[in-house]
Amino acid sequence: MPDTLNLLKHLTRTAALFGAFLATSAMAQTIDEASSYNGPDRLEKLVAAAKAEGALTLYTATPVEDVTAMTEAFTAKYDIPVTIWRGSSEDVLRRAVTEIKAGRHDADLIETNGPELEALHRENILQPVSSPIIPDIFEGAVPAHKEWVGSRLNIITAAYNTDLVSEADVPNAWSDLLDPKWKGKVGLEAEAYDWLATVNASFPSEKEGIDFFTRLADTNGISLRKGHTLLTNLAASGEVPLALTTYFYKVDQMNKDGAPIKSLQLGPSVARVNGLGIAKTAKHPNAAILFQDFTLTDGQKILAERGFTPTNIKIVPLPTSLDVKVVDGAAMLDKLAEWRDTFEKAVK
Repeated sequence: MPDTLNLLKHLTRTAALFGAFLATSAMAQTIDEASSYNGPDRLEKLVAAAKAEGALTLYTATPVEDVTAMTEAFTAKYDIPVTIWRGSSEDVLRRAVTEIKAGRHDADLIETNGPELEALHRENILQPVSSPIIPDIFEGAVPAHKEWVGSRLNIITAAYNTDLVSEADVPNAWSDLLDPKWKGKVGLEAEAYDWLATVNASFPSEKEGIDFFTRLADTNGISLRKGHTLLTNLAASGEVPLALTTYFYKVDQMNKDGAPIKSLQLGPSVARVNGLGIAKTAKHPNAAILFQDFTLTDGQKILAERGFTPTNIKIVPLPTSLDVKVVDGAAMLDKLAEWRDTFEKAVK
């Protein structure tokens, strides 16, 4: 009888272990399976597989307090801890490429600027993901290869000091800036190469755009200042009455705080994309895809609350006053030297 009881206990324990193995196997999804599946139970399967993985490592260039707000909300919802490595956009790119090429696969998910994400695509590091959320994302924030997706836009727009510029004097077109009253009053970020290239493309021809900014610099002068936030502050203080390249969210924040500054739609507003891409070599691919989906859904309200401009226009519509043109990340990689040369010849 004792032998029979022991045998029954052994069989019961084996059956339990085998059942657990089957359950875990059922939840497991390879990165190819997880990234391509779009069935009605997609989220359910993704959550189960991500919880089975039980961890996520994120490389990010997002400010600490902002990325922490996102990861804490994700962990609170799914009980999956997130390990963060943060650096500049250049550092994130360099570390991800160096490690993955060397066979070290710590990074599951990489969050940085559009051009750096495009560089990761060219290094064959990112996994294309087919997500039902993509149709809700702002056009231009998702490249055709779908190896990364924009989660927010850094919108660059003009702004003016409301104490120094009357409503009657606010320019309505680029040509208005050639009026002598703007002499010495217009500011521009000192390395706005991608901005100028994108704005030039909105003119009837690129040459007309270059000719206009060359003429503006020659006739009324352009004050070059390093940093969009600095330029925004100088517009608010009155040192630069009209700034062409300020961060839209910063102007909005300062305006709400009572500063004499207001945004201005003068030509298109230029947007730089920040987004996320999943590494092909991710150890926790399901958790990485789940976090990307979370950022593009629940996380969009978190970004909006923190002053960013989300890309999911179904959840947070863009301000109706803005005509937004997105900087082409691939073109920036290929044409940066050309854009820099054009900028320096035109405005310096």
